[in-house]
Amino acid sequence: MDRVALPLALVFVAAVSHPLAQAPRAQTLAVPPPLPLTQIDERARFAELDNRTFSLTFAQPVALHDVLLLLVRGTSLSIVPDPSANGMFIGDLKNVTLRQALGLILQPFGFDFSAEGGVIRVFKRELDTRLYDVSFLALDRVGATSVGTDSNGSTARVLTSAKSDVFADITRGIPTILSDKGTFNVDRKAGLVQVTDTREHLDRVGTYLDAVQVRVQRQVQIDVRVLEIELNDEKATTLDWTALRQTRDFERVMAALNAQGIVHVVANPRLSVLNNEPGLVKTDAMTLSVTPQISPDSVITLGLTPLLSGPQTLEADMVARVADGDTIVIAGPGHDRETKERKNVTKRHVEIAVLLTPRIVPLP
Repeated sequence: MDRVALPLALVFVAAVSHPLAQAPRAQTLAVPPPLPLTQIDERARFAELDNRTFSLTFAQPVALHDVLLLLVRGTSLSIVPDPSANGMFIGDLKNVTLRQALGLILQPFGFDFSAEGGVIRVFKRELDTRLYDVSFLALDRVGATSVGTDSNGSTARVLTSAKSDVFADITRGIPTILSDKGTFNVDRKAGLVQVTDTREHLDRVGTYLDAVQVRVQRQVQIDVRVLEIELNDEKATTLDWTALRQTRDFERVMAALNAQGIVHVVANPRLSVLNNEPGLVKTDAMTLSVTPQISPDSVITLGLTPLLSGPQTLEADMVARVADGDTIVIAGPGHDRETKERKNVTKRHVEIAVLLTPRIVPLP
């Protein structure tokens, strides 16, 4: 890569005697990072601003005006600094585009720039306003269900309550990004966030809102299978969990269960649940509340509240971590079943098991 050499016998060092030295030449293509998708930005893009990289070293103070003139020398761009753009610059710029260099140099002096029609205008940094489109639901969800009664007449209940208000979270998050002059307004009904601040702070808000949007809108599909296993061994009182603990593959789990008895599928519902949102499914045999949370490495944490009905009612509350597509097994209450064939009475133990297989739905 070429570096800009300026006079006074200092190699790769700029001094104040003559700022208009050799202009930076194109070296490698450097594509700047994309702007947030939700951001409304009026800045135009020019090849000479974004597609050429260079390096500059200013070891001694150089007037800001002279630095700006040096940056555009040898290009087709014109630059018009604000008359108040004063100050002295010292710095070392490496592998930067012209847009990046302007931002790095002007920001400490409280200036910004715009590019239009091949003309770069440098002006005092002022507040700007942008609108961000955010599409979320904000509500409190409470699901309740009752299953059966016991001998005392009391009712077993599963109550799930989860407050899901993304707009409230955004309202708390944006102030931590803004400058002391920044202001914002969240319009829940319109699904818009209006922010007024400097350009760099507006960029940060856009990045933040994009990240929130991606995480909130991720979705998990959960296959739920409620199984009844009639054990082959007449003396067995429970499942042998040794083989079941060694695998989370659905086919192997089913093979391990079939090896121990006759498996009947009582129910096979499927849930599609948003990230960190509760889902509720109810069958004759089971009521299940499940809330998935997707980690950055695609591990799924499930908050589970199963309520299994039968001769005995089992209510539990648990948290489990599972890889995408793996299967976890929840043990239910067991009971004995008698089968009469003519004069013969066969007694077998029956176990209830719930299999959960969550899969992350790919983003469109």
